[in-house]
Amino acid sequence: MEKLKIKFHQKNKFRFYFLFLFLSFSFWIITKLSNTYSSSVSFSVKLEDVPDLIIPKNTDSLVLKIYISGSGFELLLYNFLNDEIVISARNAEFKTDYAQVDLLNQIFSIQQQLYQNTIVGRLETSSISFNFDRLVRKKVPILPVTKIDYKLGFERTEDWKVAPDSVWIAGSSNLLDTLIYYPTETFKKFKVDMQIDELIQLKKNLQLKFDFSEVRISADVQKFTEKTVETFVSIKNLPDTLSIKLFPQRVKSTFLVLIDNVDKIKSNDFLFYCDFNDTQIGTTNNLNVKLDNPPIGVRNIRWEPKKLDYLIRQ
Repeated sequence: MEKLKIKFHQKNKFRFYFLFLFLSFSFWIITKLSNTYSSSVSFSVKLEDVPDLIIPKNTDSLVLKIYISGSGFELLLYNFLNDEIVISARNAEFKTDYAQVDLLNQIFSIQQQLYQNTIVGRLETSSISFNFDRLVRKKVPILPVTKIDYKLGFERTEDWKVAPDSVWIAGSSNLLDTLIYYPTETFKKFKVDMQIDELIQLKKNLQLKFDFSEVRISADVQKFTEKTVETFVSIKNLPDTLSIKLFPQRVKSTFLVLIDNVDKIKSNDFLFYCDFNDTQIGTTNNLNVKLDNPPIGVRNIRWEPKKLDYLIRQ
């Protein structure tokens, strides 16, 4: 029993010794880090105030070394947390293919970005430079990209209205030369049964600059119904010396129409025809049925049969 007490006492004494050693070391570290030191710290550079028609290149490699005085804590934090300095390119000198930024007139701004007790001694370099591309501008129409799932029986009744309908884009000439229009991000909506009116973003492209980043798209959505009619098929380009008989002489067409306009669409609103000139194309004894000028407000038109047999009478 006495041996156990001695062992327990020695164990506690050992623990107390390491606790004392740890606390002593901690106080020593804190004391040291509280002292003021001078050192050089490398900061990555973030450019701001870049003119609209300038695109910097390879700026990820820009580094600014600053000789500073501060506490050990602050110097430690600069190496692990605050390692970025914002530099303004507003007054940069833009030459043929590279720009040069004077840093001496930005020392106060640099000082403001450091911790309160940190003092800027000097900069390793009085300027930084970076390569850039000069941009050109072009105005192109905006194309809404959509993926809409309508409720059964509902459809969009008109083309998309886009506001603004075009955008000024700045970019390199080789990119802008290929642009005919500019797309939006894909707009998705499901089970739609009413008017669409939404703000959507233009498609992101880090190589281009835009006057704005979002547009409003809108369109009316109403209920449609399906209707079927039978229509007589006419013949085009038939010589006066010939007559032709089609088998059958009518086609049945099925289409979607606004439910409010279903009674307004009649069979004679559809102009189906066969072209006699098609008889010269091949050796078959049938002609394709074609539709000329479908009625306004009608969509998804389908008809049967697609081909008609014919008999020529001289």
